[in-house]
Amino acid sequence: MTKPETFSAAEQCVDAVLEKVGKRIVLGLPLGIGKANHFANAIYARAEQDPEISLTIYTALTLERPSASSEIQRRFVQPLLDRLYSDYQDLAYNQARRKGLLPDNVEVCEFFMQPGSFLSTPSAQQSYVSANYTHVPRDLLDRGVNVVAQMVSPADDESGDFSLSSNPDLTLPLLKLADERGYRHITMVGEINPKLPFVGGDARVGRGVFDFLLQGDAFEQEIFPAPNPPIRLTDYALAFHIAGLVRDGGTLQIGIGALGDAICHVLTLRQTKNEDYRDILQSLNEDAEQSLCELPLELGVFQQGLYGASEMVPEGFLHLRRVGVMKREVYADATLQRLLNEGRVSNVVNEELLVALRDAERIQCPLTEADTDFLQRAGIVDPSYSWRGHRFLDKHGELEDCDLHSSVGRKKLLGSREGKKLPGGTWLHGGFYLGSTAMYQTLRDMPASEMAGINMTAIDYINELQKGRALKIAQRQHARFVNSAMMVTLNGAVISDGLEDGRVVSGVGGQYNFVAQAHELPGGRSVIAVASTRISGGRIRSNIVWQYPHCTIPRHLRDIVVTEYGVADLRGKTDRDVIVAMLSIADSRFQKELLDKAKAAGKVEQGYEIPEPFSNNTPERIHAVFSQGHRMPLLPYYPLGTDLTREEAQLAIGLKAVKEEGRKIWELWPVLRKGLVACRSSAPEYREVHACLDRMAFGYSDTFEHRLEAYVVAGALVSFVDKDRPLGEVSDARGIRSNIPAPD
Repeated sequence: MTKPETFSAAEQCVDAVLEKVGKRIVLGLPLGIGKANHFANAIYARAEQDPEISLTIYTALTLERPSASSEIQRRFVQPLLDRLYSDYQDLAYNQARRKGLLPDNVEVCEFFMQPGSFLSTPSAQQSYVSANYTHVPRDLLDRGVNVVAQMVSPADDESGDFSLSSNPDLTLPLLKLADERGYRHITMVGEINPKLPFVGGDARVGRGVFDFLLQGDAFEQEIFPAPNPPIRLTDYALAFHIAGLVRDGGTLQIGIGALGDAICHVLTLRQTKNEDYRDILQSLNEDAEQSLCELPLELGVFQQGLYGASEMVPEGFLHLRRVGVMKREVYADATLQRLLNEGRVSNVVNEELLVALRDAERIQCPLTEADTDFLQRAGIVDPSYSWRGHRFLDKHGELEDCDLHSSVGRKKLLGSREGKKLPGGTWLHGGFYLGSTAMYQTLRDMPASEMAGINMTAIDYINELQKGRALKIAQRQHARFVNSAMMVTLNGAVISDGLEDGRVVSGVGGQYNFVAQAHELPGGRSVIAVASTRISGGRIRSNIVWQYPHCTIPRHLRDIVVTEYGVADLRGKTDRDVIVAMLSIADSRFQKELLDKAKAAGKVEQGYEIPEPFSNNTPERIHAVFSQGHRMPLLPYYPLGTDLTREEAQLAIGLKAVKEEGRKIWELWPVLRKGLVACRSSAPEYREVHACLDRMAFGYSDTFEHRLEAYVVAGALVSFVDKDRPLGEVSDARGIRSNIPAPD
């Protein structure tokens, strides 16, 4: 096998690629952190210089360092850039398209954009590709992809192998589909970064996969961190309702963001502080005299545990693993998996396992050569045996019968494997990961025995059932696929990717895949989570709407919808009953208006009224539930920790809230007034506020405008940072985390 050519400079690699491929380049870049940024920037720079080069970049989720559009944002962001992103190389094509400066010979197509980042960027909106995640390899081939450039991690042994690590999701199925189609050779470029965690399993590939490699100190950089966001009480309310749907012994998929962090934390509470979990969940549901969901409320601790099958591997899964929740292991054989599900066997190698496989007709008696191969690959039959025409040749050259009828024969077959744990168990299948610096360090430090339970793999393995259907059905019992939405209509259609005027906020991603999969899996359910309201331009708006010009998930795939006020089970219900259920989990300030529209359309009878138990859906009720007793200390702002310092963590909470309040000075007057008092006071209760103002360098504010900004920031801290809630684990200026309690 030809060794890949290695370069220490990206420009030299670009020369080699152009010589091999020509001047028409269709470049596939992985989504998220897996991009080969140095190569991408070098080939983009070459296309800028040479108009004869035609460069199409097809990718998703292009990450960029935080930027500031105001003075307040600049004061917050600049120290983060210095501490967390000092050696990160932004992608030049991203900056160019944001400024409208992409040359005519360069096109950038994304099928999923960083949420909300490109609403005002025409080139990004025009070049967006609406596609299911699993269809992207097909689309790439149809577009003529001829180069893929990916960050890879080197093995620490003598094999010379690499790991696709964070992003085997599209690379693996793309290469497989290309081979099946007899597609022309795709030039593979690997950018080697030892700081990228090495993940084995399907993500481990041989050196021969690559045509060119980039290696050297210039490419050894810290991985792009995505600091965990603060969690609102609304997210915690959603998380408790969702945790009450997650069945022990089941399967879980969730995404990145505050809600995913909240769900993982609440599932941790369910396992480690079960009495408190029950108390809060039942309090959130106590006013509802009639259930909107036929599924039983899941209150117990996890005995069997959960298995993760998630396109996005969130940091919270590692926390769930640590507390004994994410521990259900699945195996790569459908019959074996079904026997485990039914409790007919355990994951310990013994005679009962051999007998059960025989009785299930997975193996024959006497064993065939294929049976023997399966049993040895599965770690059941002693590896020292070799099959010889219905007999075994042991390591001493003696022939043994392949008969399973006698205990003596079975024990001989098991040999050294008897009593040992069944190998090959996987507790997490993932497509890509993205998270904080702590997540990356955890993966780098993970023992090999623990890492063996993680299989980063092709996205079509996780997101659909078409290939290996029987195995996936056996593995994914009681599946709960949790995805967020922007809005949901009263008839159950889901809006997750775009605005009313057609502008794209993010993309479809894998949401449709998971919703469709949930309908096909026995016992599977799709859970759409949406906060009942949002604040936009200082106004409260309902996220439960009567209608919308487009949808991401059509109403015929409606399943379970969750707001902070409860769970609506929509599967199989009539339009009238769906609308009534959705009204019951809507914010009460909007229920009458929504109901009137349903009545006007003849979808609900004229005499219908919102039942009393659901007529008090207000933020005040949610806050009252969480404020009782010792509940608030159980709900930290950053339950998984954060890369932010103590002051930054508080500022992130306050600034996010004040941004939602409005932009006009009269809209912010109540906040500004509180800030004025705090800035002028030396009372102990404002000590935290002054520390945060120092972090923002407002001590040197000598203009009226800067003083006004300081008052707004101080007011946001006073108004929106709840002192009864702890921050969680935060970082110091060196990036070292420590657990910080709530201030006195």
